[in-house]
Amino acid sequence: MAFLWNGVTGIIREVQHVFQNKDLPKPGDMIQFQMPFFQHWGIYVGEDEVVHFSWPPVEWTKYKVRKEKIKDVQGVLKYAVWNKFDQKYPPLDPACVVKRARHMENKVLRYDARNANCEHFATLMRYDKAISDQAGRFNYTVDRDFEEEIRSYLDEVDCGSGEPLQRKTP
Repeated sequence: MAFLWNGVTGIIREVQHVFQNKDLPKPGDMIQFQMPFFQHWGIYVGEDEVVHFSWPPVEWTKYKVRKEKIKDVQGVLKYAVWNKFDQKYPPLDPACVVKRARHMENKVLRYDARNANCEHFATLMRYDKAISDQAGRFNYTVDRDFEEEIRSYLDEVDCGSGEPLQRKTP
């Protein structure tokens, strides 16, 4: 019963946040989109644009990373800035977050709401960690193949040091 209660309270907290937060987005911020039955996530890249892993599907389970105006994201009831893991994980430099997200534009990836979704994508861009509270409520974790595919693209990105981002291996 606690499992169900924790899931419900997490959903309530996320819905409340999107309707109460009034922060203006800055490049590199995570954007939370409230959809009719779930949250969708992307990275703000400036000029009212967001890069997000989104529908419509290119193939049955393949979705594209898209850049579009926030106002053009389909199905949105409301949106807000929410860098919700900043207290737990240090975010990358905002310019690096934007560079990583922009580098992923038009890439086609396998989508699965449970373990390869838009929240995994957005947190990987901002924190270099693929996390999804929505999937985690049901005890799902990121698909390592999905994460590694994105990382293989991100290895091409220089975040200002002259070298690709150095990651600590577990």
